Amino acid sequence: MKLSVSVIIPTIGRSSLDAAVRSALAQTYAVSEVVVVVDSDIEPVVPEDDRVTVIHTGGGAGSSRARQSGIDESTGDVIGLLDDDDVWLPDKLDIQLSSLPTDSALWIASCRFRTITADGGGSQWPVRLIGIHEPVDQYLVRFYSLRFGGASAQTSTLLFPREIAEAVPMDLPLGAVHDDPSWLIDVRRRFPDIPIVQSPDVLVEYNMTSASLSRTDSDQSAAYIQWGKEYLEPSDRRSRGDYFLTSPLSSAVSGKSLRGVVRSLAAGVWYGRPGKWAWGFALVSSARLVLMKAMGIVAQLTKR
Repeated sequence: MKLSVSVIIPTIGRSSLDAAVRSALAQTYAVSEVVVVVDSDIEPVVPEDDRVTVIHTGGGAGSSRARQSGIDESTGDVIGLLDDDDVWLPDKLDIQLSSLPTDSALWIASCRFRTITADGGGSQWPVRLIGIHEPVDQYLVRFYSLRFGGASAQTSTLLFPREIAEAVPMDLPLGAVHDDPSWLIDVRRRFPDIPIVQSPDVLVEYNMTSASLSRTDSDQSAAYIQWGKEYLEPSDRRSRGDYFLTSPLSSAVSGKSLRGVVRSLAAGVWYGRPGKWAWGFALVSSARLVLMKAMGIVAQLTKR
């Protein structure tokens, strides 16, 4: 029996929505419906197609709850998530659905994606694919080189049976950090044996330009640290330590906050046992921020 697929696209009305919807409608494995969830007071312009439905949250729900609203309104056997500034390559669903395990009714499928940057550059992620039964928290937060990241299960790559979202709803509020990792961790802890199948093929184009809402230059290290204390509490000390010295610290560096850097380092030592690669990343990142601060002071002094 052919599985029916519902695509859920939360939006605040960006012009990129049209391309996102069209990429879902153009799949070689035809989708049953595309549910556009508007989380603002605008009326979006979407392609004319009987498979496209537009619903409204009333505004301010946030991407996590907007996605769940779309899932609740959908009818498909399988849910595919797509951000309104990303696009699916035409064979995404075909490749993912053809690689599913045959011995499990519940599963999560992901894939590699290509980043799109403002200068036209980009790269392929993740560097390392998740093991089919690997703990999500360890996969996402442990460091095995000085290169930041290397692991990812980006939102627009995710595909899963609707029963999973009914058992573990997406319900984080507007402004919550790590909404998708939080949900994946919750799903794996609710269903310990659920396989996660990550295709090595690049099937999504992920927008990393300055217009992307997922990117910010503000210091959110306090929020990231709080997330780590809550979601990684059951994890091993290595995973907790690596996380605090990388994700919160990176946010502090982006926000040019030495206080945030110190706070992240302290959390890593207090709540975990960071590995050598996380320490290396933290030291390099901290040194870069100190250098930027010093250059700013010198520049101010030379103007006097």
